[in-house]
Amino acid sequence: MTAPAAARPGLIVLIAFLVALAGRFTLSRAGLDIPVVNDVRVPLFLVLILSLALESHHVGHRRAEGGHALLGVLALLVYQGLSVLWVPAGTVTAPVVGDLCAVGGLLIVYFNLAAWDRDRVTATTLKLFHATAWVYFLAAAAGFGREANGRWAALGGGPNVFVRLMILGIITSLYLYLRSGEQLIWLVPIPVFLFGAIASGSRGGLVSLGVTITVALLAIRPRVDVARLAKPFGLIVVVGVVLVITAGPTIADYVQQRFVQSTFEQGNASSRDVLFGMALRIFLQRPILGTGLNGFTTVSGFGLELYTHNLLLSIAAEGGAVGLALLVLAWLGLWHAYVAMPPPERSLEARTAAYCGIFIGCTNLFSGDYYDARLMWILLLLASVHPARARVPVPH
Repeated sequence: MTAPAAARPGLIVLIAFLVALAGRFTLSRAGLDIPVVNDVRVPLFLVLILSLALESHHVGHRRAEGGHALLGVLALLVYQGLSVLWVPAGTVTAPVVGDLCAVGGLLIVYFNLAAWDRDRVTATTLKLFHATAWVYFLAAAAGFGREANGRWAALGGGPNVFVRLMILGIITSLYLYLRSGEQLIWLVPIPVFLFGAIASGSRGGLVSLGVTITVALLAIRPRVDVARLAKPFGLIVVVGVVLVITAGPTIADYVQQRFVQSTFEQGNASSRDVLFGMALRIFLQRPILGTGLNGFTTVSGFGLELYTHNLLLSIAAEGGAVGLALLVLAWLGLWHAYVAMPPPERSLEARTAAYCGIFIGCTNLFSGDYYDARLMWILLLLASVHPARARVPVPH
């Protein structure tokens, strides 16, 4: 008799992905105002928790290796939450505490999913990112969600959200190309998503892509096989040229203004230099514990709408040296769990998730707050944590 096939994660991964992707989307953006569920995270998290409970007999039956990596990240989140005890008077902390709890909840869910079937969960997540990149690109190309200044965005997210999905689309295109046995069709989206990334006008996103490529080349150190690369490279170039000829004129003036005039000629850093400098001054004034959670908005005097736009400096200003130490330990814990994995278990899915996480981490040095870092933590966790190997009984 054939043994029954092991249960595989499916719908629950889709629900977890939607919760992670939704961000702080509220129904008010769609013209609705429904108490309690106005923040879509509330109903989505309830559905996710219920789904996880229903699958608990599958999720909880296997241990995971690399669990210390999760503990490191959770320790940072707990410390950040406790820092409300020393914030300046008048600081608004409740929404940020809710964000930290949401990040912690997502990480616990993904940790249990990785312990169930890491590679399948990661593969599904990467494919969902690829599909989402297409949805966002087509929406932006159709003119839905673009900003008044011409920067491409879609579905309620800003240009910095848009560029992240475009670059994740590029990385997942390479993943699908390699996973399919190098079928060239999966390379066609690369110039499309690169066009979208440029159209977003996100300088930090493009710099982060360059950093990620550099890290990948240093880690992989690939041998250049001209014969093998000729067709893939030629296809990407041809699609890119067609795209530039047909759609390039629609963003040519904007790209000239954003990347050439504003960046190089005028030196416009979109106030990042001011925000970074203020965060550094706050850290030097309160070097041990920082100003407390969301204290930057109170101490800086910039108002509630402005935040640091840099994860490292934000934790330095609001968590001090203790927060920075916990951040470094969290990153080191994830890195140690990844490199401690035997090479055969460092699958294509795990490596792709690691590079996606590195990219998102780089973007968090230019934009985003604590909740925007959730995808970095999730992807790095999926790269680092995997089901424990079954123990082989020792014969007596």
